Parts: sequence; structure tokens; C-alpha cells
Amino acid sequence: MSQSAISINLAKLVILLNNMASLLQKLSFLFELFFNGSFILLYTLYSNKKIPATWNQKFITNTLDLMVWVVPIAIALTVLKNIIESKNGEDFFRRYVFSLLVFIPCLITWGDVEFTYLLASAHLLSTILSLYDDGGEQAPRVYANRFEAIKNKIKLTSAQWVLFTFGGVILVGTFLLMLPMAAADGNSISFVDALFTATSATCVTGLATLSTKTSFSMFGQFIILGLIQIGGLSIMTLYSSMAIVLGRSLKMKDRIIMQDLLDVSSLEELVAMIISIVKYTFIIELWGAIILTIGFTFEGFEFGDALYNGFFHSISAFCNAGFALFDNSLENYATNPLIHGTISILITLGGIGFIALKELKQVVTREKTIVRLGMHTKVVLITSFALTVGGAIFIFFGEFLGALDGYNLWEKIQIATFQSVTLRTAGFNTIPLTNLHSYTIYMMAMFMFIGGSPGSTAGGVKTTTLAILVQSIISTLKGDKNVMMFDRKIAGPVVVRATALMFISIVVSTAFIFIMMKIEPNQNFLPLFFEVLSAGGTVGLTLGVTPFLTMAGKLAISFLMLIGRIGPLTLILAIGERQKYSGKLDYPDGRIMIG
Repeated sequence: MSQSAISINLAKLVILLNNMASLLQKLSFLFELFFNGSFILLYTLYSNKKIPATWNQKFITNTLDLMVWVVPIAIALTVLKNIIESKNGEDFFRRYVFSLLVFIPCLITWGDVEFTYLLASAHLLSTILSLYDDGGEQAPRVYANRFEAIKNKIKLTSAQWVLFTFGGVILVGTFLLMLPMAAADGNSISFVDALFTATSATCVTGLATLSTKTSFSMFGQFIILGLIQIGGLSIMTLYSSMAIVLGRSLKMKDRIIMQDLLDVSSLEELVAMIISIVKYTFIIELWGAIILTIGFTFEGFEFGDALYNGFFHSISAFCNAGFALFDNSLENYATNPLIHGTISILITLGGIGFIALKELKQVVTREKTIVRLGMHTKVVLITSFALTVGGAIFIFFGEFLGALDGYNLWEKIQIATFQSVTLRTAGFNTIPLTNLHSYTIYMMAMFMFIGGSPGSTAGGVKTTTLAILVQSIISTLKGDKNVMMFDRKIAGPVVVRATALMFISIVVSTAFIFIMMKIEPNQNFLPLFFEVLSAGGTVGLTLGVTPFLTMAGKLAISFLMLIGRIGPLTLILAIGERQKYSGKLDYPDGRIMIG
């Protein structure tokens, strides 16, 4: 890669970090104002016995117990923001020493409600007063200059920056999950289990070595849920979304980066797509949460528990994460259409991609007819439908007298359909997978390998990759030189990219199957085979071996989940950069015999 290419990539990083620094200034204040302000107000009412009698007292107590652990984190963000804003140590102690003096005792007495209340009140007042201080106006420039000073020493491609960014989020999540307050019993969980859980959540996989419900406190579950949301939307998309919501216009280089990620051709389409992603995500998740809350209420849950379970599983399902607050996933609701039906719809909407969602919305609002859908959306919908129906039929007939024996016909259809939908890399299950026949498990693994669609929260090699390769094979058998779909020719580089992606994914999966067989000799081949394809496709289904993996096995699966999440994206970015800077040389054709 040329020096100019490296300079452009690092310039993008500088712009990104510069804007993130400015965003941090706003977000830290908004975070503190919301959480600390809510805590101060709620505890004031509670201590003065002014809580309305109609409010659930147990819910108020649990909320205060949770928020007392969140308050120091909000103060820590403010301290971090102050450090970034400061020109040097002297400037920091001159302007922001009060934040440090509040944070240290707050950290020491972490969990003490009354002491945290007093410190939070003092710090929030100090933060509000500091808004009138104009000394921080030059912070973004100072921050950018620091990265300008080191950018020439760091020589990484933009694809590698994506990898390290995801890695950074995983490490932050790991250390948060290692905090005693993240564990249900108050004792820190091990580094490997925390790393595995953070990786699984950030990579929206769903594999877990510990029970999400019984091993993690509500704070720990919130951390997992936050990592799921970040991983599902991707970090760059989330950053750009926050920038627009907070009223900041994206600069030219930021827009160019996002154009590569979202595959849009114009700046206007980019902004519209980011706004649509934010809107669709939260509207769909809110809709799912409401329906699931009703469903869990009908199952006998108290309203507070039903609401929490509704929001958690709605976000987990739409992001195709597969994390559940039940140790047996959704097996207790295998025949409850309101719950598993809503989960299925959320999985499907999250797995077809935001481009397809936008076009479907235009069809619903009659802005566009079905026949006018874009080729990408047509391929995604047809391939996803074919895979879902094909998978459901295979599971239905393959397990009719097996795992599905004992259910009536309608219940068998429900279970088979749900398990087929969840193979789009969602990771939920409504029947014990260990009861399935080996041929059913093998076919499910193949469907998991394919996964969802591009631009979605799903993983796998993607439905469009499969469609292009199948059509390429058909064209080859017919003797056609061009790959055609819906009266459109697929560009040669796209076919090559799909072939490369499929080949690399097969090689990586094969290599990790071999590695797991070496480091887990006590496990049978089929569970390890299934585990590897589940992790590589960021699915989350398991045959029960995950909690019993050795430390080396857990680390290997964690690394594979990371590859499965960022691998295709990294590959596309890397190929795109080489394509831009490879020059305009044309070489003569070479002849090689094949087959």
C-alpha cells in the first residue's frame, strides 16, 4: 500500500477521534445529568418518604440499589472528559481538581447510598457550573494535535483500525464485567469468562460460559445489553448516529468512511441511511419490547419483570444476539406464539439488513411497489425466505418422530419454523438441541454458516454471497460468461469477492475445527464442529459444551467470534483499498487448466 493511502486512512482516524472527543464532552454531561440527576431526585423523595403510594416500593428500592453503582461511572466519564480537555497536568488540576476529589472517595465508598448521594449532588452542581467555563474551547484542537503527533508512527490500514476498535470495546466490556458489582454474588468473575461474555455480546453471538440470569447482577446484564446494542449496530454506525442526534454534521472524511461501511453512493443517501438506521432500530425494538412485555405478563410475570424481560429479549433478538434471561433459552415458551412469534419477527427484521428494511417500509407506505424493489432487496428477501422455509421443512420432517414427538401438528410447525428462523444467526432455541438427530444438527450447522444478510445485525457469510455463488455456478453450467440476476449483470469483481469470502470462511472454520479438536480432546467431534460454526457465524446455538471448555478453548472461541463479526467487513475494506490504489496497469491474460 502506498504512503498516500496510509496517510488518508490515518487522517480518517484523526477526524474520527477528534469528533469522538467532542461527543464525549456532551455525552458525559448528558449521562451524568440523566443518571445522577435521576438518582438524586429519586433518593430525595425516598429519604423524605415522598414516594407516591401507587409506586412499586420494591422496584424503587432495586432501582436505587442499581443506580448507586452507576453514579461513580458517570463521574468517571466526566473525569475522563476533563483529562482529555486539559492541555497538561497543571491545567487539569487548576480547572478540574474538584471532580477528582469527588471521584476518589466515591470510588472508595462505592455502594454506600448516602455518601454517594452527597457526592453526586456536589459533583452535578459543579458540572453544571463548569459549563460556563470557556477554557475548554481549545480541547478538540489539542486532542487532535496529540493524535497528529503520533499518526505518522502508527502504520495501520483502516481494516485493522476496525479490528482494534472492536477489540477495544471488548476489553472495556471485559473489565466492566469483572467488577464485583457485575456479578450476582458480588464476587468478581474470572478474566477469561468476562472476556468470553464481552466478546460474545459485542459480536452478537450468544454463546455463554456463565448464566446471564443467575451469574450476573442487573448491572452486569445492562453491560451485556449495551455491548449487544453497540455490536449489533456496529461502532462506526453508532458513532455517526449519535453525532447526528446531537446536532453535529458529519465532516467529509467521516462521511467517506461511512459510505464504505453502508455501501451508499452519495452523501445525501448516507445521512438518510444513518437516520433511518437509528429510527428503525429503536422503533422496532420498542415495538418488540411492548409485545413481549404483554406476552410475559400473560405468563404470570409481575409487570416490572415482564417489562425488563421484554426490553432485554427485544434488543437481543433484533441484534441477533441470542442472549436470554432463562437458562434454557426460550424452551418454556416453545408453544407460545405471542413470545416466540415476536422473537422470530425481530430476528428476521434484524437479519435482512437496513437497506431492505427501508425499501420494505416504502412498500408499506405505497411509496414503491414490490416490483420496483432494488435488486439487493429482492435477492435478500428471496434467499432468506427460501432458507427459512427449507430449514423449517427439514427440521419438521427430520424430527417429526424424534425431538418433536409429543407435540401436536400445530406445535411442531411452530417449533420447526422458529428453529429455522433462529439459524439466521440469532441463537435462541425452543427445544433442547441435544435431542436432535445428528443429520439435523449437521444441516443446521450449514444454515448457520450462511447466516443473515449484509448491512444487518446478523453474521455468517451472508445470503447474498450464497445467491451470487449459486447463480455463478448456474451460469457456468449453462456456458454463460456473465452472471445474471433479475435481468441485471453482476460485476466480475463482486463475484470474485463473494468467492473469496466463501473460501476464506471455509478455511477459517476448518482450521478452528482442527484447533478445537486438539485442545478439547475430551469433547466429541459433532459438538465441537457445531460450536465452531456457531461461533464463526455469530449464531450462539450450542450442544452444551460451552461451559465445559478449557481456558484455551474459551480463548479460541472468543477469537473466532471476533473474526466472525468483523471478518467480512475487514475483508471488504481491505479489498476496496487495494482496488483504489493499485494503479491502472493492464496485464495480458494467462491460461490455466481447471477441472
